[in-house]
Amino acid sequence: MDCSEFPLVSVICLSYKHEKFIERALRSVTGQTYSNFEIIYIDNHSDDKSFEIGKAILETFSSNSFLLKTEENLGIAGGLNYGIKKFASGKYIATLACDDFWDMYNLEEKVKYFESNPNYGMVYGNGYNYLDETKEITLYYKKPSISGWILKDLLKASPINPQGILYKHEVVKEMNYFDVNAKVEDRDLWYKIAEKYPIGYLHIPLTFYRSHKSNISSNIKYIREGNEYFFRKYETKFPKEIKIARMKQERFFAYTMSKQSPTFKTLFKLIFRFKFNWLYTKEIIRCFILAVKNNPVNNYRINNFLFNDKR
Repeated sequence: MDCSEFPLVSVICLSYKHEKFIERALRSVTGQTYSNFEIIYIDNHSDDKSFEIGKAILETFSSNSFLLKTEENLGIAGGLNYGIKKFASGKYIATLACDDFWDMYNLEEKVKYFESNPNYGMVYGNGYNYLDETKEITLYYKKPSISGWILKDLLKASPINPQGILYKHEVVKEMNYFDVNAKVEDRDLWYKIAEKYPIGYLHIPLTFYRSHKSNISSNIKYIREGNEYFFRKYETKFPKEIKIARMKQERFFAYTMSKQSPTFKTLFKLIFRFKFNWLYTKEIIRCFILAVKNNPVNNYRINNFLFNDKR
């Protein structure tokens, strides 16, 4: 579809050690049905072949593209900010981590939706979770997510799919771009936007989040520290919402830890961080059962105690 009558979109593709995934990511951008966009490809000082593979793909791309390999790792926020400030000239900004990828209609659908709702500061949408190891695909939202003035909902527990978000360029600039001090930089920007603008949601699934062993979202310590940044920032103004957010975070981390690593080491961590609610307690019980089951020595001893009748 020729969408040249629609506004320019600047797509910031940020890569770090993504040589296994970069081709699919970039081809999902170059293959968009929406034609009026520019690609800004920033390699964040990778020591693999990510930049060379990306460069080879984009050099054959007819539309505008800007390619840069940084001399040092700027971090996620720093890399995105550099790409936007240095090269972006579009009315809208879209970002793509180069281990993820898009449906071919992603830009077309979101630009049309945004143009029909110019009061929004950003637009997000539905998508898929893609498990790299098994190629299993699941839907991000089974029911439509929230839109409008949603700051308090975001503070309680962010329901936003971070893939394929379309930001209004002037709004990103107004918010002073991504905060380099925020470990979860995209959420910080969402909150700042949500304080001043309504946020739009499009229920069509148009993005793919690739889940793999190197995902930063699987680093519980990193995410915990990142969330705490927001909690401290907003708890004075929104104490009720932040209290709920902290409770939900502990439930989520308990579930994640007991599921990913059901060991006695994990069990001790869960007990040490104990929060008084049923869901957290349930994960402690589950972690204990699985830790015992997965430990051959303890499994033998308990089975012997339970089933060896010496009477």
